[in-house]
Amino acid sequence: MKKLALSVSILLFVVVNVFAQQEGRGAQLSEIRKNKNHLDLDIQNLFGGLRNTTLLYKRTFQMGDLVDVNAIRLFRFSGRVNNQITFTDDPTLQPNDTTNVGFHPSDALDFEIGFGIEKQKMNKNFVHYYGVDAIISFTQLDDDFSNGTIGGIINNATVTTDRFVKTVRAGINPFFGIKYYFTNHLSVGVETGISILYFNQAVTEVQFEQQSIDGLSQRVFVEDAPVVSNGIQTNFNNLRFLTIGYTF
Repeated sequence: MKKLALSVSILLFVVVNVFAQQEGRGAQLSEIRKNKNHLDLDIQNLFGGLRNTTLLYKRTFQMGDLVDVNAIRLFRFSGRVNNQITFTDDPTLQPNDTTNVGFHPSDALDFEIGFGIEKQKMNKNFVHYYGVDAIISFTQLDDDFSNGTIGGIINNATVTTDRFVKTVRAGINPFFGIKYYFTNHLSVGVETGISILYFNQAVTEVQFEQQSIDGLSQRVFVEDAPVVSNGIQTNFNNLRFLTIGYTF
């Protein structure tokens, strides 16, 4: 994985430099202002394993008749998704286990969307920016005490206790970031922030018991009542995004 990340990083570096040489190095705010659309792709997963990534889309706007020649204001939208939906029945949802398999694929639904306002200020090729996002996320997992990945598929151990987890989070994320423009279109950036989120979570556990059915010893699954909790979650995102950006 480290060799793959290094190889991809070198490839990105070469592509950026070739693109910069073709377009001409350097950037000017007057030229960047002409580009109304900004796309940023978070590339942290290249260095931290196969995690899901976030795509940000930004659109410039103007407030009032006065124009701040040293700043750009943008609406921004961010989104990420990481889903796995199985079309076969979960044996732990049946009255008793007749599959006799050690593992079964699990359902996973995980997405987050954000809407926010951003203000950029430029000093030569560098841009520093700040703003705030409103965030909502939803996670639904067929969680297990022995999760494992088999052939790239998330699996749960059938013989252990299952937990079905649903979590909703909503709140705000003030952020601050820095970008460097190689050209009037191409940039790299880092972003940090603090998230303040309300969460609501429901956890349902599935126990299993050995019972005698028609003279045969079988595992019988018993679903407990869900346990619901809520509260406030605060996180300091020291490296929220590591992005490659393109404006047009």
